[in-house]
Amino acid sequence: MSGRCYNPLRACALLAGVVAVSMSVAPAGPASAQMPPHPHQRSKASLTSTERWEYRILQNKDVKGHETIEKRVYDNNVVEFAIDAEMAYGPGVSMKQHIVLKLEEESFYPRSLHIAKTIIQPDSTKFEHTVDVDMVSNVAVVSSLLNGKGDSRRQVLPTGIPMCEVGILGYYPQILFWYDRSVGGVQRFQWFDPVVFGVNNGEIQMEKEETIRVMGKNVKASLFDLEREKLGPAKLWVDKDGVIVRGEMNFFVYEMLGKKKS
Repeated sequence: MSGRCYNPLRACALLAGVVAVSMSVAPAGPASAQMPPHPHQRSKASLTSTERWEYRILQNKDVKGHETIEKRVYDNNVVEFAIDAEMAYGPGVSMKQHIVLKLEEESFYPRSLHIAKTIIQPDSTKFEHTVDVDMVSNVAVVSSLLNGKGDSRRQVLPTGIPMCEVGILGYYPQILFWYDRSVGGVQRFQWFDPVVFGVNNGEIQMEKEETIRVMGKNVKASLFDLEREKLGPAKLWVDKDGVIVRGEMNFFVYEMLGKKKS
């Protein structure tokens, strides 16, 4: 996988700049009037299992934030990732996020995504930004609300394309799910970023197994190298259970603090 020149200031600019994203396409009208509900929305589902992973986010050994990922599996072929993240990106710039991503359990195809961001700027200005995505077949209906101003647009996407945005570790189980270990080598992938409304390309490759320290213990983990268009390189260490136990991306290190299954 080829290296590339990567500017750390650009990563912070991407994150702080989400408040400036212009979604100027005219609203397409209420989706509910045109699209039937998903089958899994028609009846109450029961929770069958839960996993919870906690991470601290470091930059040059300084704690810059935290992220918690809760994976919930239901009895109607739905798996849900609930993600809470808080990060300080620079002097006076911070962001809190709550994310709920729903996937089909067997295929990991995305069905819906909810993002709620609270962004603090250096002048203490606060922005509230929410983004909701509903997938109907391979059409994404994206609704955005920024400081009370809303927009809606639609995009036809490649079937099963993952949802992802900068700075959140909890999106990457989707990309790992589709990596074929029996084939190995460099494999291409795409993802849809609903915040900037764009489809991006990347490459992922599983490297050698490594033994790393996780929560004070030696853990064997598979190392995955990623190259991401516009975002630069990333590394993910995945344990035998398929859980990300360490991540490095955008010049931040994600260290696991807790792992619980019920």
